[in-house]
Amino acid sequence: MNCSPGLPSLAIVATIVISLLSSCSTRRSEADHASASQSAAVTVSIPLFTSADPLVKDRIHDLLRGYFNLNQALISDSLAGAKTAAADLLATTDKFDMSKLTAEQMDFYFIQSSKLKTGLQVISNSTEIEQARSGLAGVSEAMYAVVKAFRVNKSPLYYQYCPMALNNQGATWLSATEELANPYMGQMMLNCGRTQEKLEYQ
Repeated sequence: MNCSPGLPSLAIVATIVISLLSSCSTRRSEADHASASQSAAVTVSIPLFTSADPLVKDRIHDLLRGYFNLNQALISDSLAGAKTAAADLLATTDKFDMSKLTAEQMDFYFIQSSKLKTGLQVISNSTEIEQARSGLAGVSEAMYAVVKAFRVNKSPLYYQYCPMALNNQGATWLSATEELANPYMGQMMLNCGRTQEKLEYQ
């Protein structure tokens, strides 16, 4: 008689164990998929425009200045500063004169500027700083692609990566210094990350 209460308990334990194993397997599969997607994103081909008009490069420098202001606000854990910087950078993006772009350059820039604007709108509408940091990921990918394609920087830039950013999804950003200052982690883990690539053309 004492055995009968134990049987349901064993069944329940077995069910829980199976459920946990299934859950872990699903999470592992999702993590593997995310890792594969990230690897695919990193290897996307970026064209190299060696004959870009000087005025185009000047406008991209304007974008970079705004981008670094945005990064600095997030490094300082300032949501208000990030929202202001995002609004300023969005205005700069809207005023970008595409008349000096070739057809190929225009197609490429249009794709990147759309990604840039989407991320900036997320930041502008954020009510919490972690929301703003999630918007930075798309902005950073677009800025990296534009800078690399048009080779605008006269001094080295550093493409950096933090595996813990965005709840361990990982994310990248551009920096003007090799020293790490992580906009995704802010003052909590300022130096978390590594440099993935040094961009130096001139």
